[in-house]
Amino acid sequence: MKATLYEALGVPQGASDEEVRAALRRLIRKYYAKTRDGQGNVEEALRFINHASRILSDPDHRLHYDQELAVTTEANTEQRIAHFVSNVAATGQGTASHDDVIDVADEKALTLPDNSPVKHLHHPGLTERVASFGRSTMGHVALCVLFGAFIAAAIVFVTPTDAVPVAKQVLVLLTLTLLVLSLVYGVVHGVSWMRRRRIIAAPALLPQTDLAILNWRREKSVFLGTDTPQEDASWIFQLRMAELERAKAGRTSEPRPANRLAARLFDYAIWGLVLALLLSTLHGAGAVGDDTAFWIGHPLFAPIVITLSWIPIEALLIASLQQTPGKWLFGVYLQFSISDAYARRDVKAQLRRALRRAFRVWWEGVAGGFPLLAPILIAVAYEKVAQNGETDWDFAEDCLVTHSPPGLLNLMTGGVGLAAMLWLYGVAWHEPMAESIAATKNAVVAWVPSPPALLTRGFQGDAGRIGSIERSLAASFSPPPAAFTGSVNDADTAALFADRQARLSLLRGEGPRMLRAGNWRRAAELCRAWSDLEFWNAEPWRCLGYALEAQGFHQDAIVAFRKAVQYDPLDRSLEVAVEKSQRGIVADFINRYRH
Repeated sequence: MKATLYEALGVPQGASDEEVRAALRRLIRKYYAKTRDGQGNVEEALRFINHASRILSDPDHRLHYDQELAVTTEANTEQRIAHFVSNVAATGQGTASHDDVIDVADEKALTLPDNSPVKHLHHPGLTERVASFGRSTMGHVALCVLFGAFIAAAIVFVTPTDAVPVAKQVLVLLTLTLLVLSLVYGVVHGVSWMRRRRIIAAPALLPQTDLAILNWRREKSVFLGTDTPQEDASWIFQLRMAELERAKAGRTSEPRPANRLAARLFDYAIWGLVLALLLSTLHGAGAVGDDTAFWIGHPLFAPIVITLSWIPIEALLIASLQQTPGKWLFGVYLQFSISDAYARRDVKAQLRRALRRAFRVWWEGVAGGFPLLAPILIAVAYEKVAQNGETDWDFAEDCLVTHSPPGLLNLMTGGVGLAAMLWLYGVAWHEPMAESIAATKNAVVAWVPSPPALLTRGFQGDAGRIGSIERSLAASFSPPPAAFTGSVNDADTAALFADRQARLSLLRGEGPRMLRAGNWRRAAELCRAWSDLEFWNAEPWRCLGYALEAQGFHQDAIVAFRKAVQYDPLDRSLEVAVEKSQRGIVADFINRYRH
């Protein structure tokens, strides 16, 4: 028994264009490239997809098909004869091999309507050749070496001299970050699983595609309302060659969300290194000010800049090469207009589709690069790919994502490169992150009320310390209070507090005075004691750093300056002092081993 195209696709005849396109995309994902459930009759399936897409993806052609289908299924014999005679008289060249079908002439007329650009008689996307960029062995090796050399140079440039203490801080920060990301994905996965259990799927039509294709191949039967599809030998040959190329390359259209995520993270990471190099060059040339460079490189704003500026770069690479560095390394391939046989396929049209898709990925997939929301939306997109086989932006731009085995060299380059760049960004951002966390803590401390009346008698002295911290943050160098006015009932605590205030007053004056007088050793002792009492204040650490630098203890001076930077990130003179101490370390090394 013949079936209609709608029955073969599993959609009602009154289905919207979006529903028809979704059904065609499901078939293409199943048969276009190798999948577990798409084995056998691949050529016949692709020929059916070509036939169905040419009829149903064009509004005029679909309307004509619906009319022919109505005549075929509902009209009596006299009405069919009258309809056939009217079609022959209208076209002047109609020929029919059956009494209830669209003949070849009608199909040509529908494929090429009046006053419209020339349209393909076959779906060109089904015979598109496999992307060959970098497929040779030498190309693989050269590109992997290029990526590796670029990342290695960035590591050498970014890694500080005090790598061991920095590495400890970075590892702690990365571990906490990965734990938080795992928690976010666990929550998103759990919510998705609960929603799938609660939603009761409405009964849908069962697609008859496999049975229809089998009848088409064995019985040379066609679908109701259509004649035998117009296919020439050259197109069938191209279809078979493209199928062989995809099989040889191991191409599959099964969803692999991990590969897609790794490819996108690699693209963002390596583009961020390029932008960092450009920003460093402009900053060194004086084209970008210190404050601008600081905020552009801040971990809260840098991801937004990186992901936003990557949109046109990604679109250009996909429109010209059909690849990006990350997609090439992890074997991810894109193909646009896969279900529309009549879509334009020139470079300009491909560039527009790539731009729209890249923008939707930036806006809907990574939350515009905002670090606090991006992990949530990335986890949501990951779940959609794992469950539905595609994302919203894939469907909106009619993009088919396929995968091929990336190879051992590509996997090693991509995996090691991602780990190395994760380390690089951790080193570059751990200090700004620590400063942001410290500023947040201070803001919380300043906002939360803590009157001594709310504390027990034994801890009321701590209220004075909290007040002292707040005053130190407000003015890094302020004169000591004349007398303690806090509400303290314990005489011993009041005496200790007064002694501490007196000692602080002495150190605040004597440490900088000894530094100005050139008594470096005494200044280092006083400033170190001062930093022990007011470790949250940048002034004692700055004083200690200059005193140690003057004595030639450059490594200890760098540690002190970095502490000062944590509590006063806007002081750019500290960065100059760190660079001076680093040059001093190099000079000492050269002098020590000079012959």
